[in-house]
Amino acid sequence: MMFKKRVAWMVGVLFVCGSVLTGCGLKADVATRPEKPVVTLEDGNWNPAVKATLERLIAENAFQGKKAVFDFDNTTICRDIGEATFAAMVEAGQLNLDDVSRDITPSFVLGDKKLSLDTVASLPEFYEDFLSATKHQNGEKTPYSNSYAWVVQIMAGMSPDQILPFSQKAFGDNIAMQDSGAADLKETKINGYRMPFFYPEMVDLYGTLLKNGYDVYVCSASNIWTVRWMVANNLNKLIEAKHGTGISIAPDHVIGVNVLLKDNRDGKLYKDRLLVKNNSKYANLDLEEISHYELTTQVVYPITGYFGKVANIIKYVTKERPFLIGGDSSNDLPMLDRAENRLWITRLESLGYQKGLVEQMGDSLPGNWMIQPVLYKKSPGFVATQAELDKRLAPKPSALAKTTKVVDFLKENGQLSQF
Repeated sequence: MMFKKRVAWMVGVLFVCGSVLTGCGLKADVATRPEKPVVTLEDGNWNPAVKATLERLIAENAFQGKKAVFDFDNTTICRDIGEATFAAMVEAGQLNLDDVSRDITPSFVLGDKKLSLDTVASLPEFYEDFLSATKHQNGEKTPYSNSYAWVVQIMAGMSPDQILPFSQKAFGDNIAMQDSGAADLKETKINGYRMPFFYPEMVDLYGTLLKNGYDVYVCSASNIWTVRWMVANNLNKLIEAKHGTGISIAPDHVIGVNVLLKDNRDGKLYKDRLLVKNNSKYANLDLEEISHYELTTQVVYPITGYFGKVANIIKYVTKERPFLIGGDSSNDLPMLDRAENRLWITRLESLGYQKGLVEQMGDSLPGNWMIQPVLYKKSPGFVATQAELDKRLAPKPSALAKTTKVVDFLKENGQLSQF
């Protein structure tokens, strides 16, 4: 009888301790755990269904250190900073046909054309053809990988500090945002390539995630030094202006295409991923420090393209499934499939990418898909509804017809029901 009374007394004590969270030690962490925050993204031009889903997911999973990974070109920014930087370097003569190594540049046949550096009129012409070099093969799913590497390899002999001024010129302090004013405005370009600008909605999303305890990364197929500069000197400033000082992406949370670097002070070879961890001046793009590192032609693998993005996430971010991944193209689909939640930046000018999306969605791991329409050519930026699309592209009937066809395709395949 005494034994039963003692057991009852102990159960009562445990119940009281657990209920009132006294110093007994049971569930004490609950007392200090922050309440579920109220998350409200700026309206911008989010599709209402996507915005609501993101707000709910971010609030429900806040302050748990969960991982979010975003592509950069045409996801974080509208358009492509890697290509625009390449175009700026060609325009200035920093890159030219005569100086590019033939050892790393193949000649090939595309359709009925024989192509090489000696037959094309310009480096951009070769690059654009090289993007399609293997598309003729049945089952080709990763056609751009070699081009992602080549456009960095041809910078061999330069140092990162020689690249960054051209990135700055190609970005132009977000000047291309003016293009979003109207569909009949002339697109802002540099040497034939559209200049990029930051999607305001993505800037706000980055800041909202960071403020709510998420660990945020960028994984890009552009060269690492350009993307890191864009993040450190532009994205972080925009985030801090909205969300407060210190709310920013760390240098080692930016992953991109890179090559082995030779330090002219000791003649040794170095890798970006280790330098950014161990050399604070290098990580913060100190111009004097990075001037000592010469790019070689030797690509560092795994390259951040297609399934290489997955490999980089496993190696440098997490072996678990990331909480959220954002991307816009077939290059991003492998890493999107790995995420618990996927934000697909839907370029309405690209039916091919949307066909790839639908195919991937039919064979994906369990998880949420959020489909956010955007324009990147005429009247570029996020698009909330069909009515808004109709209004923005009214001055360009052919563009409206093309993009509406993409919307119809997605609706026929069970997407954009609330667009």
